[in-house]
Amino acid sequence: MHPADTTALRISVGTGLAVFVCFGFGLPMPHLGCIMAWVILCMPGEALSLKKGIVGGTLLALIMTAGVLLVPLLNYYPLAAVLLVALLLYFLMVMSVTGKGVLAMLLTMAITLIPIAGLIEQALALAIAQLIAVGMLIGTLVNAAAHALFPPPPVAAVNKPKPLPPEHPKRLALRATVIVLPIWFLALNDPAFYIPAVMKTVMLAQQSTLLNAKEAGRELVLSTLVGALLAFALWMGLSIWPSLLMLVLMLTLMTLWLTQRMLQLVPTRFPASFWSNSWITALILFGPAIADSANGKDVWLAASMRCSLYLAIAGYGWLCFKILEQHWPAGRPVSETPVGE
Repeated sequence: MHPADTTALRISVGTGLAVFVCFGFGLPMPHLGCIMAWVILCMPGEALSLKKGIVGGTLLALIMTAGVLLVPLLNYYPLAAVLLVALLLYFLMVMSVTGKGVLAMLLTMAITLIPIAGLIEQALALAIAQLIAVGMLIGTLVNAAAHALFPPPPVAAVNKPKPLPPEHPKRLALRATVIVLPIWFLALNDPAFYIPAVMKTVMLAQQSTLLNAKEAGRELVLSTLVGALLAFALWMGLSIWPSLLMLVLMLTLMTLWLTQRMLQLVPTRFPASFWSNSWITALILFGPAIADSANGKDVWLAASMRCSLYLAIAGYGWLCFKILEQHWPAGRPVSETPVGE
């Protein structure tokens, strides 16, 4: 079996196991745990050991919990808090551009998502911080199980060319920061509605460091539309037979379909980041829809509002690209390494 086929099966089966654990045990915001597991499963190389997963999950929980410290600052010194978050965002985006994307994304969520949740209720912020850490541990466990089921074939050591560094990392970081901040400002006024939007914007900002202005509009907007269509397909499939087994099967098949394109087993014009962003968009649309249904809310109205908001965010990101590229070109973006290889 080709190594890419093994990788696709490993990510898909691992995602199905994560869905079974997160939704089967009724974890709060289970789609967030699935997204964390996805991040672990898509990491290249050998499976993360259980010891490293526990240590990493503990450190991540501490880092995420530290984000709660920004809540009193937001309540009593809002201007200072906004300036501090803007500065931290910029430095984290510089870290992302220079090759530490996963760590930068997690730290960005700590200073954006956790404080917004803390404005609603401190217990919610702590629950989300713990869930992200639990998601990392679940991702480690299912990744180890998936590696055992589909072990990667031995590969001879070769000297792979290093990815080209960006020409202007500070400009790319500024562009990503400008994308995140306005949505974060909106979330300060209505935290409950904008929590998923903040998550979407963080992912979008990470993707923005890999794109130039010409690619931005097509990839950011189309990946959001593809994610919305996938979420719709998941919901229609689940409505045929509402059960945990159907949910696991649907998400496993969807992940397999996406990873085949993400790894270029099915050649497409889009890079791996496009398909990864589509998958995450589908989850942050589909997960809250399940919660809305359980709480008796209008699922279609809430989903249409979220989808419209995400499309508006993608359009805003594209507009930022165009304006900043005209007045302050960022040059060549950082090169992308295929996921799972």
